[in-house]
Amino acid sequence: MKKHLYVIGGTMGAGKTTVCNILKKKLKNSVFLDGDWCWNMEPFQVTEETKAMVMDNITHILNNFLACSAYDHVIFCWVLHEQEILDTLLSRLDYRNAEVHLYSLILDEKSLEKRLNKDICQGLRQKDILERSIERIPLYEKLNTKKIHVSRQTPEETAAAILSDAGIEDNEKEEEKKMENINEKESAFPEDLESLKKELEAYRKMHRGVQQEYDSIVRQMEKQKEAGRAKSATYRQLMGRKLTYGTMLDLYKLYDLEE
Repeated sequence: MKKHLYVIGGTMGAGKTTVCNILKKKLKNSVFLDGDWCWNMEPFQVTEETKAMVMDNITHILNNFLACSAYDHVIFCWVLHEQEILDTLLSRLDYRNAEVHLYSLILDEKSLEKRLNKDICQGLRQKDILERSIERIPLYEKLNTKKIHVSRQTPEETAAAILSDAGIEDNEKEEEKKMENINEKESAFPEDLESLKKELEAYRKMHRGVQQEYDSIVRQMEKQKEAGRAKSATYRQLMGRKLTYGTMLDLYKLYDLEE
């Protein structure tokens, strides 16, 4: 099976990580790397050395993901606001056996400000991130990527848009369909059971009728014997009918259709 590599960029607050985590659940046999995890250091230092180290770490991990037979879908997100960074990343990846999907998540300034202020109030981000993030918004329009405007859509809708564009089936929906089919079969079972019960009751009624007829034949044969007609044609006919109905009763017992 051909692999798929999803590279998703966007300024801070665009919702990249959330969208990628949703994709990870929706894509079967998938793995996710957030480039910011490779910058999780204290103190935070941006130098030529640390930038080279982070790029080395990212490309090494992604290449391992791409080479691993356990994964069909490799998901990666990072700020990726410059074409040079994107080109450098791709030039160091071995994606010969993978289809690459490049996306940039774009949103307007007002929506971004609202999202970041919420994070700042919750202590999730520093105040200085707001200005830097807003400044990067126009840079994404210049990139050689597919643009997805996320200002007025949920992360779930963004993930669905990516899957639709990539032509990939939603694994969660496939599982939901399977569960729906199972539930439909389970809900239909009681109806099938009722039908079987009715059919069984009909057979039991037939069984009772056969038993009554058999008993009647036996009584008639006894009367024939008492009258000294055990060798008559009527008696022989009754014996034949007794044999027939007796065989039917044996079959009912064999299939356990008795009350």
